[in-house]
Amino acid sequence: MKGIELTELLGAIYRKIMKRLSRYAEAEGLSMSESMVLWHIYKLAPLRVTDIASKIGVPPSTLTGVLDRLVAGGWIERAADPADRRAVLMKSTTKLEEFTRNTMRASSRSIDRSLRGLPPELLARLVSDLGLVLECLEQDEENKR
Repeated sequence: MKGIELTELLGAIYRKIMKRLSRYAEAEGLSMSESMVLWHIYKLAPLRVTDIASKIGVPPSTLTGVLDRLVAGGWIERAADPADRRAVLMKSTTKLEEFTRNTMRASSRSIDRSLRGLPPELLARLVSDLGLVLECLEQDEENKR
């Protein structure tokens, strides 16, 4: 039963944080799905469309429209994959990098203010422990392949 409790708790925390972050995205005219795509490209670029789709859990065909809007908005750019001429890589632009840096600073301050009642050693342990939870889940996925 602890697994269900953990899932519900993490889901609730995730929704609270995403609600907070959505304000920054909405101010730029971005949806949350567009923001998720941008985050993955910012962190992991260059990425193929299939890799992005896999990361966010949508079919590549669904992602195409989102990517088209983000390219048109100057957030990302398409580039040829030097390893495979048929493939296209998605890369961040200066606009995305500036937006992400500013959003990360502002959201970090906001979340830090909300958590200021927690002792720093508890927060450090929580981050470490959640990292271990993620490692266990990833290992389990690997074992099932």
